Amino acid sequence: MLSYLIKGIIVGLTVSIPVGPVGLMCLDMTVTHGKRAGLSCAYGMVTADILSAAIMLFGIGLIYTFIVAHAIAIKIATGILFACLGIILFHKRHEKKNPPNSATRAGLSLSSFLFSVSPATFALMIFLFPALNLTENVHVLPILAGVAIGSTTWCCIILGAGKFIRKLIGNRLAHFKGAIGCLFVAIGLVAVLTSVLKVL
Repeated sequence: MLSYLIKGIIVGLTVSIPVGPVGLMCLDMTVTHGKRAGLSCAYGMVTADILSAAIMLFGIGLIYTFIVAHAIAIKIATGILFACLGIILFHKRHEKKNPPNSATRAGLSLSSFLFSVSPATFALMIFLFPALNLTENVHVLPILAGVAIGSTTWCCIILGAGKFIRKLIGNRLAHFKGAIGCLFVAIGLVAVLTSVLKVL
């Protein structure tokens, strides 16, 4: 049982650690609006990782097949959306916004959840599960608990980094938001271009 928990933690950390758009979103929300906003993004990210692992373990073919079959289209759509979000964030970097309310935080959780259930996550898990011998006759609950622990651990690191950056930059928040906006645009354009090149 302990070995399955440890393997689950490895999976959770591995799929969470790459600094992608959702991690940047979590960092941005923490720096811009504080811990609660960052936690809202983290909830969605952790939930998505657990669901993705469950789909792999239970072999829920319909959802898995759909995501893999439409991987390029999903990647292009996600890339365009993040590029647009980056442009908006950059242009509104000087605006001062009130901390998000409960409804807005719920929206952040949903957004980070949807962005985290991605072809890239499944691609990593397709490699990890056989490598860790998590393909047949496994104990599902400790694996999912491990994924939750691993993903949550990385989210806590992001939140801690965001809190540190928030104190460090002080009144220079606009510069940080502008930089995050540029990163969003860059990530989005790279995702779109690489996907289009695969089709051509």
